[in-house]
Amino acid sequence: MRPRLAAVAVLLSAVVAAPALADCSTEVALGVQAMGKQKFLRKETNAVGESGPFKMIVEYALPDRMRQVLTPLTENKPVEAIVVGDKAWTSNGEGWIESGEAEASQLVTYMIKSSSQIYQEVGKFECIGTESVDGRQLRGYRGLDPDPDPKAKGNETKTKNEAVRIMYLDPETGLPALSIFARADMLDKPIFKEVYSYPADIKIEAPANAKKAPAPAAK
Repeated sequence: MRPRLAAVAVLLSAVVAAPALADCSTEVALGVQAMGKQKFLRKETNAVGESGPFKMIVEYALPDRMRQVLTPLTENKPVEAIVVGDKAWTSNGEGWIESGEAEASQLVTYMIKSSSQIYQEVGKFECIGTESVDGRQLRGYRGLDPDPDPKAKGNETKTKNEAVRIMYLDPETGLPALSIFARADMLDKPIFKEVYSYPADIKIEAPANAKKAPAPAAK
């Protein structure tokens, strides 16, 4: 009976410890919310899109300034955009052009949405402890899938080939430092990687000598 009692005790302790997972989710949510409240933020993203791999750097000087540089790695020709207030400019490497009202509105909306998060978007995370990542000691959190539909077949188990999301927070500030999306057995080769930093020297100004946007064609 003693081994059986010991096994029961282990199961009970696991059940008692389960709420810690919710605490981890809250910690990640608070970190992401705090990131959205920072005046200065830089996101450096490496990922694979519909047109192939790309690198993107987005800098924010909130509340109303953003600079984005998108570089498709298949072409290595960066496309840039700047937002200041309700105006925007774009460049494909051949000079800056002031955006028309519709395009400027889209870029301003993108800036607002991409620089802030809401609690419900974060999802659930479990703690995976402190790890050394790129020479830094960071707290890691693994994303949890939503509870599967009990009536759906094939959702009972998770294979090692399925991708997982890992979020890393700076233990000193509680702010996000890194987010990756990768296969569980290939975390060193992520499908998506985004590095966050908060430099106070970000300066974003309207580009000089920008050309006016061409007038819309008459209907």
